[in-house]
Amino acid sequence: MTDNTPEITTAYLAQLDTELGQLPAELHRDIVTGVTEELRGLDAEAAAARIQQLGDPAFIAAEARAETATEAPLVSQDAPPPGRTFSIVAVVVLIAGSLLVPVVGALAGLVFVSQARAWTRREKAAAWLACAGVALLALAAATVMASAGLGGTHLVVLVGYLVVPVVGIVFAVRAQRRGWRA
Repeated sequence: MTDNTPEITTAYLAQLDTELGQLPAELHRDIVTGVTEELRGLDAEAAAARIQQLGDPAFIAAEARAETATEAPLVSQDAPPPGRTFSIVAVVVLIAGSLLVPVVGALAGLVFVSQARAWTRREKAAAWLACAGVALLALAAATVMASAGLGGTHLVVLVGYLVVPVVGIVFAVRAQRRGWRA
């Protein structure tokens, strides 16, 4: 059995094979196989027309390289999860900031946590609501206790003061268990 493949087809496939040499082997093989199937069984004139439609092999290879460059992961597999460092800093700012500079530090920590990638939106919203809710309840309880002449308002304020660091610790534990991924 003789090979009736036109010379133009053989030359085109050889040039395509050369141009695709820098691509991953599987992609290289898939493209060459696809083009070979397109040209199989065509006479010289039909093959020339189809080759004209397919375009220059260098252009095909350039498009394939561009697609593989955009599909490649930007970080290696053993790299830390994206945003891990920022998430750790956010937890530290939330805990330490709320203890060192009570109101401003807590707000800064909550803003940092809100922008970190280690927690879901639901967790972030729960943190804001827990901190704000307990702070408002502590303020209301302290006001009522002070106006009623009861002692112990400092304990109520202390409980409200300690909620933000506890939220930070909960965030750190949850993120650590998930490998710092939401």
